[in-house]
Amino acid sequence: MSKTINFSKAEFITSVKQKENILVDKPCVAFLGRSNVGKSTLINLLVRNNNLMKTSKTPGLTKLINYVLIDNFFYLVDLPGYGYASQARDYFGDLINSFIFSNSALRKIYLLVDSRRLLMPADITFIESLHNNNISLSIVFTKIDKLNASDRHFLNIQSEKLSDETLFYVSSKNLSSIDKIRKDIINSISFN
Repeated sequence: MSKTINFSKAEFITSVKQKENILVDKPCVAFLGRSNVGKSTLINLLVRNNNLMKTSKTPGLTKLINYVLIDNFFYLVDLPGYGYASQARDYFGDLINSFIFSNSALRKIYLLVDSRRLLMPADITFIESLHNNNISLSIVFTKIDKLNASDRHFLNIQSEKLSDETLFYVSSKNLSSIDKIRKDIINSISFN
């Protein structure tokens, strides 16, 4: 690819709350997970700007589809967390389903999972639906630095269950894992 992607320029573009306003003018990758899993934090780490996306300890802060333009070439997209879905399931479901399953610009979904929590049946069902619709997926286990010995045991069990998936293990204290995700994003954008 002739275009250089190095995450050197990141610009918040817009927030979308209606499916007819979903952007399809550039390729995109999206981050999805339960509320308070660290989607906004991960995006900030990827673009090396701690203030680009609002972060909070309060679940459900992200209530819209938020677009960040990277190097004038593609979008990183922050999707609302599952917790928000429980508050506005019909609205959320229609908007997010349109984004994921009817979006010609979507190249990959990064499903974020708090490494201290077990996968729920809804997570597994979602993963299966992505596979059934040929949507590229990687699992990102967040907050690795906060694990205790018991948490590590459960993380190993979950990782084994997801052995067919591309898995990333991240924390805000281990930036080498962030570089691996950057490279994966570039590959997803470049070869689709």
